[in-house]
Amino acid sequence: MSVAMYDDHLEIVNTGALHFGITPEKLIQPHESKPWNPLVANVFYRAGIIEKWGTGTLNIIDWCRDNKNPDPEWQEQSGSVVVTFHPAAIPVTVGQESGLESGQESGLESGLESKTAPMKERILLILKSSPLSRSEIASKLGHKRISGKLNKYIKELLNEELIEYTIPEKPNSRLQKYRLKSPPDRSPASASSPTSTR
Repeated sequence: MSVAMYDDHLEIVNTGALHFGITPEKLIQPHESKPWNPLVANVFYRAGIIEKWGTGTLNIIDWCRDNKNPDPEWQEQSGSVVVTFHPAAIPVTVGQESGLESGQESGLESGLESKTAPMKERILLILKSSPLSRSEIASKLGHKRISGKLNKYIKELLNEELIEYTIPEKPNSRLQKYRLKSPPDRSPASASSPTSTR
C-alpha cells in the first residue's frame, strides 16, 4: 500500500483489484462483506477491530461528512484500488472566481503561488506560458506522476473548450501537448458589416 499527498487531494493506493463482484459503486452503499480469509476476519471481529461486517467504507464516508469533507472516491486503476480524499475546503477569493472570465488574473496567480486555487484554474495558468504535455503539467503542479484526477481535469477542460490539442488529428500521439484555446476573433475587422436599410 502507498500514500500519495498532492496539493488538493490525498490518494491511498492498494495493490490488487476488487474481488467477489465488489465494485467502487457498491462500496458507497450498504453491501455484503466477503473477506478473503474469513478466519482472520473473524479474529479481528472478536477483538473489536472490526465493528460490523461490510461497514468500513460507509464509516469512512460518515467520518468525512462529519468533518465537512467531500465524500471519498474509490476507483480501480491498473490492477490497484485507489481511494481519493479531498480537503474540507479550498479557499477561493473573488478575484480567483472572476479572473478567467474578466481577464483579471492577479487573484488566480496568487492562488497558484499559495497552491490553494482550484486545480483546473492552476492548469490554465500553467498553460499560459507555453504548450505542455501531461507529464510536464503534472511536474509543474508538483505531482510525481500523472494521476487519474489530472487526466479527468484535462478532459474536462478539453470538453469545455478552454484548452486544445497541439496535434488535434492525433489525440493519442506521444508528442501530444495542450495549449490554451484562443478566443474567437471579435475585432471590428472580422465582424460582418451591418446591412443598411432605407
